[in-house]
This record gives sequence, structure tokens and C-alpha cells, in this order.
Amino acid sequence: RGLLCCSLCPVTKILSTTMPKGSSDDDDDRSDDDDEREGEGSDDDSDSFSAETDERCGELLAQLQQGSLTYGAALELIGLLKARADLPGVRQAREALAAAYPLPEAVWLEWIEDEARLAAGDEVDEVIELAGRAVRDGLYVGVWLRLVRLVAERHAPGLV
Repeated sequence: RGLLCCSLCPVTKILSTTMPKGSSDDDDDRSDDDDEREGEGSDDDSDSFSAETDERCGELLAQLQQGSLTYGAALELIGLLKARADLPGVRQAREALAAAYPLPEAVWLEWIEDEARLAAGDEVDEVIELAGRAVRDGLYVGVWLRLVRLVAERHAPGLV
């Protein structure tokens, strides 16, 4: 089951749109016992999900170390590492993927956006360099536009 792209992956979409449960009028009608049972069930589910995720992540990291990681598996690994907030792992997996395959525009844009959100000060120059790598990798209008915005934000912030 290969993934086309992290930003198109249903798992990534679910993980990125999952929000903490807000209170609603229906929540007030439930008893405290219902809330406790629900919390216990979700803890068990999250523990098994976490264990499964950790196991799968370990398998994929081993493949990455061996150099036998497929394109789809690399995208899966990136999604899993992002969910775990493992920034060094995400960067390593992305670099390995970019070294082995030409990346589609959506993957480059996701990578650039992730790095841009984290960049501060002079680190923005590194994001600009990453966007430069992306435009050399393929003729992607969206990546070119993002590169222009990054340069404008960095060198002419009043224009953006």
C-alpha cells in the first residue's frame, strides 16, 4: 500500500486535522462515569496505536539505514515521524527520499512549509536554499511562488 504523497495521505490528513475534543451541549448531559470509561478506552487505543506506530516506525527506520526504503515507505515514515514530532528523523527521511527520488511538488511544498514554520532569523536562508533545491528538482510553479515569497519575506518584508 504505497502512498502518493504525505499531504495526500489519509493518515496524515486525519492526524493534522484531529483537534482536542471541545465541549458541547451534548457533553454536559453525559455522566462522569461515561467520561471515565471513554477516557480509559481511548488510553488503551492510543497505547496500542502508539506501540504499533513505534514498531512500524522502527521497521521503516531500519530500511532507511539499509538504504532499501521505497518511495511509498519513505512517505509513510515521514508521516509517522511527524506525528511523533521527531524533527531530526523527519529531516533525515526527507533527505534520503530526495536523494533517491525526484519529489513531486506537494512533497516539496510540505517540506518547505514545515521548515519555514520552524525557521527564525538566519535559518530562513536555509529554507530559501531548500526551496532552491526544489526548483532545481522540478518545474513546479507552486514551489517557485513559495521561493519568491520566502525571498521577499527575508529581504523586503514590507512588500509581503
